[in-house]
Amino acid sequence: MLHRVLLGLAAILVIAGAALADDADLCADDGADLSARVEACTRLTRSGKYRGTNLAAVYNNRGIAHRRQNELTRAHADYTEAIRLNPQYDKAFYNRALLWSARGNSAQAIEDYGKAVVINPRLADAFNNRGFLWQAKGDSARALADYDEAIRANPRHAKAYFNRAVLHGDNGNLEQALADYGEAIRLDPTDAAAYLNRANAWQRRGEHERAIADYGEAERLTANEPDLYFNRGNAYRLKGDLDKALADYDAAIRLAPSLVAAYSNRALVWQAKGDHDRAIADASEAIRLDPRYFRAFINRADSFYAQGDARRAIADYDEALRVGPRDAGALKGRARALRAIGDFDSALIDLDQLIEADPRDAVAFNNRGVLREEKGDLDRALADYGEAIKLDPRYALAYRNRANVLARKHELDAAIADYAQAIRFSPGDATAILRRGETWQMLGRRDDARQDYRRALDLAPSDDVRQRAESGLRDLGTPGRRRQP
Repeated sequence: MLHRVLLGLAAILVIAGAALADDADLCADDGADLSARVEACTRLTRSGKYRGTNLAAVYNNRGIAHRRQNELTRAHADYTEAIRLNPQYDKAFYNRALLWSARGNSAQAIEDYGKAVVINPRLADAFNNRGFLWQAKGDSARALADYDEAIRANPRHAKAYFNRAVLHGDNGNLEQALADYGEAIRLDPTDAAAYLNRANAWQRRGEHERAIADYGEAERLTANEPDLYFNRGNAYRLKGDLDKALADYDAAIRLAPSLVAAYSNRALVWQAKGDHDRAIADASEAIRLDPRYFRAFINRADSFYAQGDARRAIADYDEALRVGPRDAGALKGRARALRAIGDFDSALIDLDQLIEADPRDAVAFNNRGVLREEKGDLDRALADYGEAIKLDPRYALAYRNRANVLARKHELDAAIADYAQAIRFSPGDATAILRRGETWQMLGRRDDARQDYRRALDLAPSDDVRQRAESGLRDLGTPGRRRQP
């Protein structure tokens, strides 16, 4: 998720007093030439006309000019002198905090922001910026409290809403994040980053259309942001609009030719289109750019497997797991490829690791059940299928697989019940319908069997299912249907 959290700008305090009016105006002018501004402020410090709070304002303004010249040591000295002259000078504490932050000293920055808000509890920018620093330290509670205070001090503080939205999103509170992004956008409709981040939040909720709409708004405001096109490409891919996904990944790569994730995710689109050669090429480019980007190894392995090259797939899954140990996608893929070459024991080890890492992974239980069934361990296969169904009561494939085992064990009524559930949740599953027909036939219920065989044929099934359905109908004394040209 793209986060662009912005600190507020240093505040400018107009100098009090009328003496040396030209230098006073120049010293206080935020748009003045920086060198001229420094010289004007310096003349004021030497004039002897300024004392106390007025002189503190001169040092504060010169500190701002020094900072913008990247003269950080001089800026720090000026802010410190301003504070010495006026220990209640909230703006000088604030500006010195900005300087501490720029120099990488967040502890001192937090301390100065704290002094600023004690002096002036309405200084919203100080709360906002301190919240940002707490967030960077991983202290979400303090960050949230500061963003709340910033918004309380200034209900129109768009950046505070933005930053609080980022925090909520990082903590998984998407509803609150979306609400805060919405308020940030209402207050500042030109903030492309707010649209972009809200789009990412919509996408995390699976609301791809709303995400795409917000990416469009971000594009209208800033058309050269590669992350925008990459993220929108993900949204189009996940909603199945593959051509638009390709166009966005292409745009992201054009703007950022070294954006590794764009090549890797474009490979996923090529896979979905069945073009595994292009998928392998894109995954390989991602690996060339970053040999530790394990997702690209997984994507390339998936395409090798789809091309029937299980051993090259296993080599890539191995590499993915070397870089990203216990990654679920790599373990699932390698288990599948190991099963394809007949190494059931190694495949079971991978699935055991998956289940140990995530005992709520219904697919892993189902897949382990398949392996145990193929090894002839029917009781343990039944247990795995049962666990998959308990975790996902609408898991059609697990019902079908459990039904197959029950039929093998001649528990035919129980098998019929499971086939019914498989068909209920996946009405177009010709294999489940065929297998139920075969089970009906074993029970002697010829009319039910005949009906299921015909229904399976109506679904334009695979050659294997078609042949078995037609054979079943012949056994029942009913001719099979001819395939229409």
